[in-house]
Amino acid sequence: MPAQDPVVRAKNFNEVALGYSDKAVIAEAKRCIQCKNAPCRQGCPVDIDIPAFIKKVTEGDFAGGIQKLKEANALPAVCGRVCPQESQCE
Repeated sequence: MPAQDPVVRAKNFNEVALGYSDKAVIAEAKRCIQCKNAPCRQGCPVDIDIPAFIKKVTEGDFAGGIQKLKEANALPAVCGRVCPQESQCE
């Protein structure tokens, strides 16, 4: 993910991670193999329908993806910062 240069970020309080382009988001989402047993969903502490969210993203339906996230979680941005996805979502 693109990030601010360390010299720049040392002098501001802006977001360090700059996010992905639409094209990069879709490419990352297409890496999902849509497992039948969906261990990502089973491991999600707030029970987000991750496969459905990812499917929306692969279709370029970002608003639909956000809606899927918000069905189970009113604060997905906060949850995304504290979720242990590095160890759960492989």
